[in-house]
Amino acid sequence: MSARFDHLVIAVEDLDEAASRWGAAGLPASRGGAHPVGTENVLVRGPSPAYVELIAAGSGESNPWLDRVRSAPGPISWAIAVDDLDAARTALVAAGFDPDPPVPGSRRTPDGDLLEWRVCDVGSGPYDGALPFLIEWTAPMGPGPADGPVVEHVSLTPPDPEPLADLLLALGFVPSEHWPRRMFHSAQGPAISLLPVGTPTVGEPGASWFMSWEDGGDEPAVSLTLAVPGGELTGHPLDGVAVSTRPDRRRFAAAALLPAVDEAFARLRGDLADWPDPHPGGRRPAEDEYSRVTDPSRYRLLGVRADAWVDVLTSTGLGVAETVDPAAATWLGEHVLTPSRVTLVRGREGTQPVVVARCPSSEAAEAFVQVGVGEPTEVLDRQPDCGCDACDTGSADLLETVDTAFVLALSGGVYAVREGDQVVRRTLDGWGSSGRFARGEQAAWLAEAAEGRRTAGVVRGEAWL
Repeated sequence: MSARFDHLVIAVEDLDEAASRWGAAGLPASRGGAHPVGTENVLVRGPSPAYVELIAAGSGESNPWLDRVRSAPGPISWAIAVDDLDAARTALVAAGFDPDPPVPGSRRTPDGDLLEWRVCDVGSGPYDGALPFLIEWTAPMGPGPADGPVVEHVSLTPPDPEPLADLLLALGFVPSEHWPRRMFHSAQGPAISLLPVGTPTVGEPGASWFMSWEDGGDEPAVSLTLAVPGGELTGHPLDGVAVSTRPDRRRFAAAALLPAVDEAFARLRGDLADWPDPHPGGRRPAEDEYSRVTDPSRYRLLGVRADAWVDVLTSTGLGVAETVDPAAATWLGEHVLTPSRVTLVRGREGTQPVVVARCPSSEAAEAFVQVGVGEPTEVLDRQPDCGCDACDTGSADLLETVDTAFVLALSGGVYAVREGDQVVRRTLDGWGSSGRFARGEQAAWLAEAAEGRRTAGVVRGEAWL
């Protein structure tokens, strides 16, 4: 059985006005449809399954669902999606809960599609404010807009966090090592925090962590973090919810190639398997993991992901690839490995070539992939970090890191600035550096290079797209 955060339910009086408020904050909301019980909704969602449901009464009738929506504007409940509702109920009963029997639900979309699900309440009634309800989608929605917001994190302040912590643990959410009954992770959805999280169970004595929302009044009981394809970090109080947004890599044009990369990757990977994060919830590695490499050959999957990027660049006509003698390649940067295979992809004039190297480890051939730009080549990233079990973060995270390196390489601009043993490298969300710098000097170097006031030691190029 798998479980993830599905959606937050926010009661509003007028759907059109609520959609305008969220849209003005850069979070478009579109009509979802009507439920048989008389409620209607608009949805704030993107390509990932989790979403925000703005719900209102669609008729003047009275029933438990309509009455609950009318009586409590703001966040009233939330849903956990499970792939086996019967197994989830069994797990909750074993944990001491008394969930209702499953009942079917449905909604007709504006396009005429019928969405269907099974649902059961865990709390005392419809849209309970203390405990979520469970939903198993039997005829689910397809992905939302590719440029829509992605729910990344949900923070809740329940009346009593202990039963909610028991529920999440019973459903298989992974607890944080530092806050095992307050912060939870799921491989398929947003992270969930129960506030206040209090003092960590692991760490320096007296250490604590808290979140706050400054709006001049009481803190909202619910906060959301959503990733959006552009703009800056923002914060908005919306219908009783503290909503913050951050730009993700979709703001870069190269991210539009990711669906094609996924298709090429599925074709090229063969029987190479994914693997989970061996340290879920931030669990610290065991000491012996630092000297252990359980399966070095599985990291070949990362090189195949790089091959999928090369495949897309060449098949779309964006670049031309050639195999380069590894001995002839010159690499800049620290901890550069000796490659056994090097592919150089050239784009249009003005762009920096993208260089991909496959490197062996002492245990496996082509266990590492190294991505860089330019000739000589500035190393943007190398994965895995060292290959030991302690540094393994699971295939999903490592593959995303490979994607990030390619998006950065194809986005152009200043990649790095070098002077002696000092170097500043740009990242998608900032910069990294090595060497001794005065305060603020790294950002100043990148700004000077971008403006053309610094040219020596600068690696820069035009965007590929």
